[in-house]
Amino acid sequence: MATSPKGRNVSRALRVVDATDWEPSAWNDLAVRSPMGEAFQSHAWGELKRGLGWTPLRYVIELDDKPIAVVSIQERPLRRRGGPFRRFRIHYAPRGPVLLTTTPEAISAALDGIRSIARTRHSVAFTIDPTWEEGSPPALALEGAGFHTAARDVQVSRTAMIVPLEASEAAQRDLLGHTTHADINRAISLGVTTERVDLTDEAAREPALAAFYDIHAVTGKREGFIVRDRDYELEQWRQLGESGVASLWFAGLEGRDTGALLLHSGQLLVYFAAGSRDGADMRRTRANHLLQWQIIRWAAEVGFTGYDMGGVDTQSSPGVPQDQSHPLWNLYMFKRRFGAKPLVRIRAHEFAPNRVLGAGWRLARRFR
Repeated sequence: MATSPKGRNVSRALRVVDATDWEPSAWNDLAVRSPMGEAFQSHAWGELKRGLGWTPLRYVIELDDKPIAVVSIQERPLRRRGGPFRRFRIHYAPRGPVLLTTTPEAISAALDGIRSIARTRHSVAFTIDPTWEEGSPPALALEGAGFHTAARDVQVSRTAMIVPLEASEAAQRDLLGHTTHADINRAISLGVTTERVDLTDEAAREPALAAFYDIHAVTGKREGFIVRDRDYELEQWRQLGESGVASLWFAGLEGRDTGALLLHSGQLLVYFAAGSRDGADMRRTRANHLLQWQIIRWAAEVGFTGYDMGGVDTQSSPGVPQDQSHPLWNLYMFKRRFGAKPLVRIRAHEFAPNRVLGAGWRLARRFR
């Protein structure tokens, strides 16, 4: 017998299974390859964070002996030395939990399972960061389950632009804006080519990732976004590629002028990292337009139902752009002309088993 968020007793057998030591492929079958799967919940992503001082933990939440959710967690101690708080820990579930079913009872049970893990692991604050849409049933269930908006945002952007993927090329072209259709044809007429790199093939992967890092790094310097050091970036991309949850694309005129690293998250293909080399005349060649088009067609052919082209807002300029006053208006229009539809996701949420400690943590986070 378990208790619902509103205090009603409901007949159900809730069980939390420790899956930390599962084989990576078995874990990824649920956490990544299920319909609502997430690449950041993959076995590889959790293990990568060991190098940053986190301990990865993985759990399956079952209801009546059936898996209804999974969650990969990063854990670290509140204090690394002794003292009265040495048994308390901080937890973060990047883009988790992953729901395997979305019935009201399953959603409630999944959140019950998260709270159970938080209590068992002596969590000061257990932060979840799922890609749930604002106003969706899972999002609406959070407050009643004791979760509160996190003290600080985790993601730079909470919007997404989702291109619905069509089986036929003709139907997909019908979603394109007139100028985008012309830009794709222009790139083709100039001789722009595209290339998909199989990241499970080591011989192809290593030089391709090195080339992509160079493109990504110069773009970060040019555009003013943060790029981590070479070894870290290459290792995270390598691990994602080896585990089959990422793919790499290039496009250019007689070379690799631009590139994109994509994540395989359930039914969605997700735009993760990108860049273009200095000196590439993207305005003339329209190489990025052809690159996005080929990604879309490939994604449809291999069974994805949507292509997430990424966000169109920032923490300082939140929300879907409404007019040209928004700093990302041009980026929004670029994605919209591929047929992408905007979606706003929830902010990260926290659960604190101990209200006093949780309040102290939230206060400290606001001033850090």
